[in-house]
Amino acid sequence: MPEWTDRRALLRIGGAALGAAAATATLGAAPAAAADPEDVITPQQFGALADGQHDDTDAIEQAINATRTKTTRIVVFPPGTYRITRTIVIPDVSGESFNRIQLRGYSTMTNRASIIQVTHDGVGIDVRCSLAAIYGLAFVAPAKTEHNVALRFAGEVNTDDTDAAILECTFVSFKLAVDHVGRGLYFSHNLVALCTTGISLAWPTEGVDGGGVHLPPYGLRKWLITNNHFHSPFQAIVAQGAESSDFRGMIIQGNLLDIGRRLFIGSISNSTISGNVVENADNGAIIEITSGGHNLTIGDNVLGGFEAPQDKGTRAIQFSSDVKAHNVTISGNTFNWLKGTPIRFENDASRITIANNSFDNWNLSGRSDNAAISVAGKASAFSVIGNVISADPANRPPIATTGGLHASHVIGNASEQVPLVGGPVGADSFVQATPGRFNRMEVAGPLGAAAKVISTSTEPVKVGTDRYGSFVVEGSNANPGVKGGVRVVPVNQSGSAATELLCATTSTNELVSMAANATGLVPPADNARDLGSATQRMRTVYAHQVVLAEHTPDSLPDAAGQSGGIILVRDPKTGKRGLALSDGAAWRNVVLGPQV
Repeated sequence: MPEWTDRRALLRIGGAALGAAAATATLGAAPAAAADPEDVITPQQFGALADGQHDDTDAIEQAINATRTKTTRIVVFPPGTYRITRTIVIPDVSGESFNRIQLRGYSTMTNRASIIQVTHDGVGIDVRCSLAAIYGLAFVAPAKTEHNVALRFAGEVNTDDTDAAILECTFVSFKLAVDHVGRGLYFSHNLVALCTTGISLAWPTEGVDGGGVHLPPYGLRKWLITNNHFHSPFQAIVAQGAESSDFRGMIIQGNLLDIGRRLFIGSISNSTISGNVVENADNGAIIEITSGGHNLTIGDNVLGGFEAPQDKGTRAIQFSSDVKAHNVTISGNTFNWLKGTPIRFENDASRITIANNSFDNWNLSGRSDNAAISVAGKASAFSVIGNVISADPANRPPIATTGGLHASHVIGNASEQVPLVGGPVGADSFVQATPGRFNRMEVAGPLGAAAKVISTSTEPVKVGTDRYGSFVVEGSNANPGVKGGVRVVPVNQSGSAATELLCATTSTNELVSMAANATGLVPPADNARDLGSATQRMRTVYAHQVVLAEHTPDSLPDAAGQSGGIILVRDPKTGKRGLALSDGAAWRNVVLGPQV
């Protein structure tokens, strides 16, 4: 095959440019160091012109086949436009493995230097070996067609072991940018623009070798999709084809969807979706879990539409009807400009934490069946904490369940709607309706509920002021009024408190209002206690027993200050005990009767 350029000069340029590409790759994993120029192969060695007019398909195929004899298996694409007219296949030939082959160009996310122009309605490059890497290539189609796909990875030998790497590439105008079948994908710092789907993740239907780590459910693992720019795809990432298993070990992080519509749809578990920004999302739920739905963290994302008049967001996070979500944490997200529900579970859900999210401009459609957090089933062991929720245009509670809230708590949320929860609230759940002190609780029934009020006040005690908090149960039946409760207030400057047990009602059911007071809950320094006062004495005291402090004759207190007092006196000589009564001037012996 004749060489169309000076081979030595081209290899010098190719090696230097390859090193420059490694040095200037931004943020992603840097390409490996440049290979020895004698080991680098270019399509130009086999007749490629890279002028956008000449058909370079054969030249690229021959360059790829020539790597069989090389230890590095690197094909370098110097800047230019390589027009291909049919699918280029990189096989996995027994005994002549193409595993670890690399196709390298000089494009970046923002610069199209090495362009693969796919002009046919089919797959551009079909990679059937494991551990292939594509660096710095821009895949461009003249127009999106029914079947055009830029890259396909699907193993021929160990079909589950794909483990592809795609970095600093561009994909423009494809029905599907990357079709990935098998385990393992590293997709980082790429641009996907004007494609229907960015990445399709699937599982092989046959040919999977090995034991448990190669088979579902554990076999479906290892997807790292980070720091990419998706511009106008209908859906960025789709996981599909595993009927009885779940895609796991997935990190979807730091991606930007500009007019992004949908970030993810499909099966996922044991994974995290974090730090993504999606706006103008008008293609269904931004994140939709169709199977799996357990051991997930969805955090620190900005999900929604865009400010009016571009407020096209629909729903943000949705667990579909076939999913019973559990062990899920949804935290630190911003939901905004959504026509529907920000977080929706279409089935029972359990062990869910929803914390520190911001809900703003949601349910813009004003539908009565939307809520900030919606559970179309039973919500068990939910922890809803510290969220800020703007008003619902439908004027409904922001948390709605059809199967009730059970063994859950809703605490510290700031909402413009009260009550917070629509639907049944179980007796084992706690809902704080307003932020601040726990001064209002919603319970399902009058029995089985208890409250402990702890004061955190550091201000000086003011007599008669409700400084220590209170808990009052309000009735809601035909006879409104206080049906019971506890009120704790200071009664003196030393900090002594009075506990009032309250019961009040209307006269229609002929119950008497009452207040029972017990003073002295916090004793002063001298531990002295009075029951009543000189003018308001307690006339009758019923006690199980009264135990008097013991004195000796030389330790008697001053009788003048103890008028009417009774004490126990022990004679130190005889050891006998008796009673003494103060007449206001002296202590008088009280004659005791016979032994009981």
